[in-house]
Amino acid sequence: MTRVHDEHGSWLKPIADLFPESWHGFVFVDLYVVTTWLVIVLLTVLAWLGTRRRRRIPRGLQTLWEIYVQFVLGFCREQIGPGAEKYAPLLGTLFLYILVMNLFGLIPGFVAPTMSLNTTAGLALSVFLAVQYFGIVELGLFGYLMHFVGEPWWLFPINILVHVIGEIAKPLSLAVRLFGNMFGEETAIFRMAALGAALLPFVPIPIPVQIINVLLHLIIGPIQAFIFFILSAAYIQMATTGPVEHEEHEVGPGHRAQPQTEAA
Repeated sequence: MTRVHDEHGSWLKPIADLFPESWHGFVFVDLYVVTTWLVIVLLTVLAWLGTRRRRRIPRGLQTLWEIYVQFVLGFCREQIGPGAEKYAPLLGTLFLYILVMNLFGLIPGFVAPTMSLNTTAGLALSVFLAVQYFGIVELGLFGYLMHFVGEPWWLFPINILVHVIGEIAKPLSLAVRLFGNMFGEETAIFRMAALGAALLPFVPIPIPVQIINVLLHLIIGPIQAFIFFILSAAYIQMATTGPVEHEEHEVGPGHRAQPQTEAA
């Protein structure tokens, strides 16, 4: 498959070319990987600038960081449950990291790393491993394995198979969904920009025919990052919640069954 970034170029391509190909032509460090490094450095610098001189009354970049942290903490408490603040570092980092990578493709001379299935698969695999770890830590190994046994217990061979397939499908869906949406959107922008350039000999005024796709990208990029964010939180919630808590969650807060003595 032709690489889109090879067609339009990138400021970071000379850096990516410094890394040789190995293992029968497989490139382990390509332009997408180098761009992810740049995003990591950018976010690290912004985090350092916003927290190096913390004030009791925040201002400037510290205000933005505190607003974002409070948003992630509130989301974790609401969607996962009390005490879910411990998952905020992972989920908050995922959302911001994916959001910046999605929007990076709109900067001239750069590409969105999420156009690569390798990038999205790596993110999905990280979530998958974290979900298994959180589930075992929260419920214990035996309690977590009981998720796979299910009810009724005598159908455990079928239940285990279904649950294993479901666990494998989760990272696959995360990776393919993010990759497909971002690759399709970026490709459409590149093709429409090329079409606009092809019209220049016939139209004296440049026509930015890709502007509609750019506007859609400004909407789709954050939406895809939020979908990855909220699905990751849902997977953590399902893995760390015991069977009793599942039943209470379905009934809803404030509607738990009352003891028979009270009912009488």
